[in-house]
Amino acid sequence: MKQTPTLAIISLLIIFLINQQTHAQTPASLAAVREGNVSTHIANESAPQTRRHILPLRAGETTAGSRVTLAADAPLDDYADYRKGDQFYVLVPRAEMAELRGELAGRGFTATHLARQHGDVLLTFQLQADTEARVTQKFNRLEINFITQPANSTNDHHDAAQDTAPQTVASGNDHELIQQLLRRIEELEGQVKELKAGAAANTALPMPAAQASVPTEETSEAEKAQAVLDEHGHEGGAGPHMQIQGFADIDFRASNQKGTTNAFNLGQLDLFLTSRLSERFSVLSELIIEAQRDNTFRFEIHRLLLRYAPNDFFNVSVGRYHTAIGYYNTAYHHGSWFATAADRPFLFAFEGQGGPLPLHNTGLSATGRIPSGSLGLHYIAEIGNGRAVRSPADRSVQSAGDENNGKAFNLGLFARPDWLAGLQTGFSFYHDKLTPLNAPNVSQEIMAGHVVYRNPRYEWLNEAVFIRHAPAGSSQVFYTPGFYTQFARRFGKATPYFRYQYLNAPADDPILSATGRRNGPSAGLRYDVTTYAALKLQYNRTQRRAQRPLDEVIAQLAFTF
Repeated sequence: MKQTPTLAIISLLIIFLINQQTHAQTPASLAAVREGNVSTHIANESAPQTRRHILPLRAGETTAGSRVTLAADAPLDDYADYRKGDQFYVLVPRAEMAELRGELAGRGFTATHLARQHGDVLLTFQLQADTEARVTQKFNRLEINFITQPANSTNDHHDAAQDTAPQTVASGNDHELIQQLLRRIEELEGQVKELKAGAAANTALPMPAAQASVPTEETSEAEKAQAVLDEHGHEGGAGPHMQIQGFADIDFRASNQKGTTNAFNLGQLDLFLTSRLSERFSVLSELIIEAQRDNTFRFEIHRLLLRYAPNDFFNVSVGRYHTAIGYYNTAYHHGSWFATAADRPFLFAFEGQGGPLPLHNTGLSATGRIPSGSLGLHYIAEIGNGRAVRSPADRSVQSAGDENNGKAFNLGLFARPDWLAGLQTGFSFYHDKLTPLNAPNVSQEIMAGHVVYRNPRYEWLNEAVFIRHAPAGSSQVFYTPGFYTQFARRFGKATPYFRYQYLNAPADDPILSATGRRNGPSAGLRYDVTTYAALKLQYNRTQRRAQRPLDEVIAQLAFTF
C-alpha cells in the first residue's frame, strides 16, 4: 500500500495560505490593475493557461451596417469593451495578434488601430456619426457589430452618457487608455452592486406610479452596465447559462503498416461546455464521442471541473482534468482544430492510443500567478488518483476509483516574461506509485521541461520528458527519454510545419514495454479554408525498434462550430 504524498498536500496548504494573505490585501476584482498590470480582466476564472492567438480580423457588411469578427484559439469570455466619444475600444487580455493587413474599415467605422502592450491586445475603431457598436461573445470569437443610424436621427441620452471629445489613439498613450477602460468597468461593477443592494432593501416598499414612470440617467447607465456584466456571465436575475462549442475532424489515413487499409474515418466529436455559476465559480466540461475500430461509438467525459477563481494568484479546480505535464497537454486539448499538426507527438498521445504519459487525472488542481514582475511566473500543484496499470490502456484513467490508497501529485513552475510576448518556459515533476498485478510495485517519476515560442506568425515548440520507473525490492531502474521539436511559419492562410520526435522505452520496462523506440520526422501543411475550418496534409516517417520503418499519410479536415 502506498503512503499519501504529504509533500503535495503541504504544498497546496501553503499555496492556499499565501492566497488568503494576498486576497486580503487586494480585492479579487481587478487585482492586477492595482499592481500596475494591465492584463487584468473581469472573468478571470476561465483564464487560459497560455496566451491566446488572435486570427486575422474579418469584416463584412450586414443589413444594419457591418460586422468585424475576431476569433482566437481559446475562449474570449474575459474581454472588455468601452466607447469614448467617436472611438470604440475592445480589449483582449493575455493575447497576441499580428499586424493588421492594410486598412480595415466598413459601414459605421472608418479605421481600425491595433495596440499591444504588456501581453494585451487593444483594438480601437473610429466610428462614423450616428453609429452604435455592440459586441457579442461566442466562445472563442467576438462579433463586433456596427449599426448605422439615419443621418437625421439623434440620441441625446447616449450623447450625454458619453464623452463627446474625440481622441486619437497613439502608441505612447496605450497604457493610459487601457487603465481608463478598466477603471470604467470597475465603476460600472460598483454601480450595479449598489443598485442590487438598494433593490433588495426596498423590495417591500411599493414604488409610486409617478416616480416609476420617470427614467433617470443613473438608471439607464446602470442598465447598460448590467447588460455588459450579464453578457460576461456575471450574476443576474436568471440562472447559469451554459455555452457549448463543438469541435470535430474527418480524416483519411494511408500507411504501409501490415494489417491496415487506407480509409476515411471520423475523428473525435468534442463538445466543450462552460457555465459561470457566479463571479468566482464556473464549470468546465469536455465530452467526447469517438468512432471505434469496430464501427461503434464510445462516449466519454474527458474533463469535468468545478473551478473557484477568486483572483489571478489562486485558481483551484476539482474533478477530472488534463494533467499539466509539459506544455502540449494543456495548450492543445481534444479539438484538433486548435493544433497546427494533424496528430499529436508520440509523447502526448492519449492513453487510449498507447501514449506513455498520464494525461488525464481525477482530483484537485491549483494554479495561479506568482508576483514576479516582468518575469511572469506561475505555479502548478495537482493531486489525484493517477493512472491505472491493471486495466486496458483505454481505461487507464481512474475516474471512479483508485487501485490503491496512494495519490499521484504533480508540481510545476512556468514563466511568461513580458519582454518577449509568446515565450513560455517551464518544468514539472510528477510522482506516483503503480501497483500492477502479480508484480512488484513501481515508483514512477516524470520530469518534463519545455521552451515554447508562439505568435500569430511563428510557432516553435520544444519539449523533453524523462520517465523513471523503479520496481520495489530491485536495484534495477528503467529510464525512458523522449523529446520533440516542432516549427511552423504562417503565410496568410497557409502554415507549413516540420516536427522531429524521439521516444525510447526499454524493452523490459515494467510499464512501457509495448512502447518501444520510435523516432522520425513529420512534415505537413495546414490551410485555413475559413476562419473556423482547416485542411491539414501531413507525412510521417517513423523508425521503430526491430520493425520496418512506418510511412503514413494523413489528410484531415478539422473545424469548430
